[in-house]
Amino acid sequence: MTYKRSLTAGFVPVVAAFAVAAWLYPSLPNPVPSHWNAAGEVDDYMAKPWGAFITPLFMLGTWIVLAALPKISPRGYRLDQFIGVYGIVMLSILVTMLIVAIVTLLTAAGAQLDLTRIVFIVIGALLVVLGNYMGKMRKNFFIGIRTPWTLANDEVWVRTHRVGGWLFVLAGFALIGIGIFKLAPWTLMAAIGCAAVIPAIYSYFAYRQVEQRR
Repeated sequence: MTYKRSLTAGFVPVVAAFAVAAWLYPSLPNPVPSHWNAAGEVDDYMAKPWGAFITPLFMLGTWIVLAALPKISPRGYRLDQFIGVYGIVMLSILVTMLIVAIVTLLTAAGAQLDLTRIVFIVIGALLVVLGNYMGKMRKNFFIGIRTPWTLANDEVWVRTHRVGGWLFVLAGFALIGIGIFKLAPWTLMAAIGCAAVIPAIYSYFAYRQVEQRR
């Protein structure tokens, strides 16, 4: 899929989110449940109409920002180098946000859904997708594993993102497992921690190795 098609397709989830919010609006209480804790319990509310449309509005803002990033990238860090992959990542993020928006609005309207499990599965699937494409990302300031060492050296960027890609996939499957089998909470922390910390540490040692070789 080309970037232009991804950009156009990415607007579809935004429109769909507004449509779902409008459809469910009469069924939503006032105030609308707007946040749930890790146990799936409501811990924050927002008055109508913001409570119904805040997520679609946030999705619209996200689409605008993601559409603008390729145009404002500085020379030497252009997203054009992997624009097709960027488009897929953008579309994946917006589809994930749409699913979460639908589930939260349905739950707020009274549907009996296991919100926490669904969100874990959906976010896990997003991490799997991101992990599969991470090795194709090139140096930029906006997406990817941006440490001083990856931004300083192209080889370190590539090597770190290959390692990070595998870890993101593993973390994604871990989240899916948590959602399906209700694994212990420490599994979530371990999965996210490994995917976030190990690539950053690896980038430092990869940079030292590259510099010593030179």
